[in-house]
Amino acid sequence: MPAFSYSVVTNLPRGRVWSLLTDITNWAKFSDIYSDLRWDGTPWAEGSAIVGRLNYPIVVAGRYAIRECRPPELIRYLSQTRDAGFATERTITLQQLTNGTLIQADAVVVGTPDMPGGASEFLSSLTTRWFNQFARFCDSQNLFSADSHGARDNPASGRKTLDHPTPHHPPEVAKP
Repeated sequence: MPAFSYSVVTNLPRGRVWSLLTDITNWAKFSDIYSDLRWDGTPWAEGSAIVGRLNYPIVVAGRYAIRECRPPELIRYLSQTRDAGFATERTITLQQLTNGTLIQADAVVVGTPDMPGGASEFLSSLTTRWFNQFARFCDSQNLFSADSHGARDNPASGRKTLDHPTPHHPPEVAKP
């Protein structure tokens, strides 16, 4: 089973990143990868699902069944695409850092995607593109407004992208 891990850092604190991530209406504001998203069931409850369309790297209907949700640190879901011949289990974790949040996406593909490059290319292209776009969206929220979680506006600070598959070495973690 092909697996892939990807990490990116945003300047926002974890609580604010969680809020932006879990509001699926935001997704269309920063990316064209997904469209026509809606909830089937109670948002973020185990067993509920986000349904809609995946537009990149292939166009297929999708269902993202929530397997676990632990605010503000973890989302695990099963992505099912009937027309493409595969499913993906993804885990997204948010780790508070001293000056931002580490967003980690881990994924495993079951089946053989009917697309050029197969499962590895699918995971790499979709994951890196979407999470880079999401991190830029998060950073843009920091530039335009002070948030209630204590983030400082700092336009000079840059986002660090850890654009390599595992292993990765996480940046310094904030002490409780």
